Amino acid sequence: MMERLGMSDTARETLADHAASGWAGAEWDRCEKSGVRLIFFTDEDFPEMLKNTPDPPLVLYVRGKGAPHGEMAAVIGTRRCSPYGAHCAETLGSSLAAAGIAVVSGGARGIDGAAHKGCLASGGRTIAVLGTGVDIAYPGSHRHLFEEIMEEGALLSEYPLGSSGLPWRFPRRNRIIAGLCSRCVVVEAPLRSGAMTTARFALDAGREVWAVPGRITESVCRGSNALISDGAIPLVDIMDFAGIASGVQMSLFPAASDAALRAPSLSDDERSVYGILATRGDMTVDNIASEGKMSAAAVLRVIGVLSAYGLVFRSGSGRWSTGASGNKGSAR
Repeated sequence: MMERLGMSDTARETLADHAASGWAGAEWDRCEKSGVRLIFFTDEDFPEMLKNTPDPPLVLYVRGKGAPHGEMAAVIGTRRCSPYGAHCAETLGSSLAAAGIAVVSGGARGIDGAAHKGCLASGGRTIAVLGTGVDIAYPGSHRHLFEEIMEEGALLSEYPLGSSGLPWRFPRRNRIIAGLCSRCVVVEAPLRSGAMTTARFALDAGREVWAVPGRITESVCRGSNALISDGAIPLVDIMDFAGIASGVQMSLFPAASDAALRAPSLSDDERSVYGILATRGDMTVDNIASEGKMSAAAVLRVIGVLSAYGLVFRSGSGRWSTGASGNKGSAR
């Protein structure tokens, strides 16, 4: 039977050794002691969308409260993202959570981490699909993030407990990220990257692939821009995307710029600077000062306040934005 399945001699020997040593029973006991749930391909609660993919996993290790079910969207991208990319991913995570959609990503630094954090900040449910065992915090800097994810969502893996982050495991786990979701959004990705691998898996599984347009001069955006050239749907309005994904009219959610301008805690200068950035975006302090007829020192003070509120972010060297440029008044 094993030969007919195409298993190599090494794989057959390893399987035989595990069977003889009682590994399966010991692994089951370890999972029970660690609070890890095993969902097998034949179980009723194995995710249906993942089951209907070309190469589904035979078992899922699930650690946390939120099993993978309901409407889910993948938000993925490079570890070495720009501030703009991180802001987009975080806003996407937050908007999808507000629309009742679970956010799936890979738990890595950069775009993945920003998407998870945005979802959690809005009280949503997020799933991190790992390239390690679910008992391994990789990267170590995300240990606290993983703990937060498990409170309402879950860590997910097909790899046994204790599996380390070997390079080949991460590209393979990407098919699970794509398979769980009806839609996959690539925020920023170089041409050769794990996010591009995930997008290909999503296309092979017949899922929608979206991409956030990026600057054509930056290598970090070449893969995501190439996806748009190849037919991926350009994601040009986060609120529209969240509405499409949920089937809810996003007029229920006010535009970020309108909400900020109505905030009673902002001073006149703060409202003015925010309004300039929400309309124009990606501006230097000198540009803002000229537009708003303020001194550069005053603009810097205002930006410090708006940054603390999370209303503006650094979009490049010496440049600032809100992420709401062009969206003012676009909510329907």
